[in-house]
This record gives sequence, C-alpha cells and structure tokens, in this order.
Amino acid sequence: MLVSYESAADLPACIGSLAAAAAGLELEIVVVDNASSDGSAEVARTLGTSAGLAVKVIENPANVGYAQAANRGAAATSADWVLVANPDTEFEPGSLARMLETGGADATIGCVGPHLHNPDGTEYPTGRRFPSVFVGALHAALGTVWADNPATKRYHMTGVDRTVPVQVDWVSGACMCVRRTAWDAVGGFDDGYFMYAEDMDLCLRIARAGWRVVFDGGARVEHTVGGSTRHRPYKKVLDHHRSALRFYVRHYRRDPRIVLSPLVAGFLTARGAVSLARTAAARRHPADPSATR
Repeated sequence: MLVSYESAADLPACIGSLAAAAAGLELEIVVVDNASSDGSAEVARTLGTSAGLAVKVIENPANVGYAQAANRGAAATSADWVLVANPDTEFEPGSLARMLETGGADATIGCVGPHLHNPDGTEYPTGRRFPSVFVGALHAALGTVWADNPATKRYHMTGVDRTVPVQVDWVSGACMCVRRTAWDAVGGFDDGYFMYAEDMDLCLRIARAGWRVVFDGGARVEHTVGGSTRHRPYKKVLDHHRSALRFYVRHYRRDPRIVLSPLVAGFLTARGAVSLARTAAARRHPADPSATR
C-alpha cells in the first residue's frame, strides 16, 4: 500500500519493483492519493495496466496526511500482511518475500522493516530505539552537526549485528510490513499524526499489545528521502516537530515524565525555528556546500 502526494515521478520505479520483490507471491497493490496536482493517481492506474498488475487507486479529495491515507488503503485490502511504503522507495528483488518469510517464521513478530539505503548507497537509519528524554534531546541538538555523537549512535543502535533479523523498538514508515492481526488489534496508524512519528507510535502500540518489531537487514530497499515533501519543505519541518511532541505526550501520558511536556515543547519550538532558518538558507543558496537541510 502506497500513499502518494505529488509522486508521479517516483511511482514508476516503486510499483515496477514490487513484482520481483514479491518473488511470485500474490500482491494486492493499493495507491491512496492525497489530492496530488501532478497526475499521480492516473500514473498509478497506467502503471498497473501496463505491467499487468491489479493496482487499486483511491483518490482523497484533500490531503488528509500520511496516517489517515494509509489507514484508508489498509482497509481496502484483505491481505494477511500490510505493506506500508513511500512511493520514493524501490524494492530489490526478493526483498518483500524476505520480510514476509521473516515475519511468518515467528508468530510473535508483528512488524518487519527492511534495510533502507539512500540512492548513493549510504544507510538510511531505521531499526532504532525509542530515545529517552536525554538521548532524544542530545540527538536532536547534535545530530545535524556531529553525526557520530554518542546519543545518535545509541538511538540508531549503532554496532548491533544487523546481518541477522534483530528486535528493535521501531522501524521507519518509509517501508514496514505489519501483520494484519497486529494492525487490526491496535487500529492502524493514529490519524492525529499528519506526517512523521506515526511509525514510532504504531510500533510502540504493537509492542505494548504483545508483538515484536524486527529489523531484517537481508531485505533491502532504496529510499529517496523526502520524495513526497520536496515541494513543501517548510511544512515538512513543522510537521516533523509537531509530530515529535505528539509522540512524546502519547508515549509518556501515564509516566511521571509527562510533566516535562512544556520543556519538550519549548525545545522542539526552538529546534524547529533553527530548522526553518536552515531550510530557508539552503533554498536561497542551493549550491552552497555549507548549507544543511
């Protein structure tokens, strides 16, 4: 199931890679389009016809966000596993079959995530811990200027053996495969997230309901980061920080650390302001190597 928004350029590679990724397994492909203006819905229909794939396209009259659109797509399928993926992903042959094999081998596994890598071959961080307040703050403050700092390394589970499937706290919603019974038990994504952190929230609720979340490095998927948000960089920053605060409040709502919510909100507001300034600078000087996203 794919959620598209201005994704016409990304959909061909993604949909075109699914048959080989499934390695002969039956597919139900659903594309939920969030009122794109670039013809994404029609591109998805055409791709399905030309490739001989059954692609169901659902068109939302407005952009309802990633979580709500994904829930609508999942409700339109009857598969035992729900694959949620961004249109800017491209699956390597056998990767989807590998995830399903890993998940199917253990009834306690509720969600499986693959190894994600950027187009240049570098790793996209997925299969992570839930950060503590202290680790999360240090990662947020230092991650963009000191990528190898101890807090980020702990959050990203750096050093864990990823050559075999390993239990993690959460995997990226850019690509995750969720057992239908687990999905239904927790009610899918929380519609209150427009974009970002809905994957952390889902994995947290899956774990609290008794299933495990597993990262399988043997399944490989390429991810072009930000494909669906490239046209709205400022909204991306705002959504990211709003969702981070929502996750904190939901995570700690029955924990004494909930009293720190105002402090966390202030920190995220300040960090968001810095991120907006950096985004503006990068857009003004796109060739400036010192500009950061």
